[in-house]
Amino acid sequence: MNLKTKISVKIKRDGIPGALSSSLRHMAHWLDNRQKKPDQKANKDEEFLNWVYFAVPGMLTPENVEAMRYAIANMPIGRPVVEIGSFCGLSTTVLSYLLSKRLGATLFFTCDKWEFEGQQTGKPLCDSLPVTHDDYQAYVKETFLRTMHTFAPNALPHTIECISDDFFRRWFANETVLDVFGREVKMGGSIGFCYIDGNHTYKYAKRDFENVDKVLVPGGLILFDDSADGSPWEVNILTREIAAENKYDLISKRPNYLFRKR
Repeated sequence: MNLKTKISVKIKRDGIPGALSSSLRHMAHWLDNRQKKPDQKANKDEEFLNWVYFAVPGMLTPENVEAMRYAIANMPIGRPVVEIGSFCGLSTTVLSYLLSKRLGATLFFTCDKWEFEGQQTGKPLCDSLPVTHDDYQAYVKETFLRTMHTFAPNALPHTIECISDDFFRRWFANETVLDVFGREVKMGGSIGFCYIDGNHTYKYAKRDFENVDKVLVPGGLILFDDSADGSPWEVNILTREIAAENKYDLISKRPNYLFRKR
């Protein structure tokens, strides 16, 4: 889910003061972690990640990071990780970093076409005549590339520039593709963890889930962004449906839903 849309929804839902309060809480968390003592267990991880949070555009709650940390520590060994939706690379950097702490190499795939809700190709961005929607799209993609080269130079993901439907079509076909960093990689096989942060409507979130479910091994995990109870996004309808069935165990919903496949 792109940053512009998330901010817009927060303002509509909570008003400008509410959206500002949310941003201030995020900064307070950053400052709080900066003040931790050097001998605390997670300090080294948090120190690096806090610098990343401060520099890279995006919205990623501390609870999502903890869910990612849990998933990576507990996912089946030797299976790839998939992220749907990368934006400027904040969550991708966090996942790459956490994966780098795991013993053994883990393939990491992401997909994003950097197309946004309300995008109007070739037209000015709102009332800014010099800046077009094309400029905005190019900026976000270039920011992603720079982010990954800066913060994960030795653990670049295999990012495929496409929507999730095309990503899974290629995955199921075991295609060999070229990622955005110019490397060939063969897709396909089972996966151990997926972070779903693409289109949050019920229709698309369900399709992402159904595609992931086909390749997720038993014991594998799925984390849905913006799925908290009370969320304005329809993805929460889907996660409550999954929780009501018996195919997945609900690991947590603090606030977003993390599942393990039975």
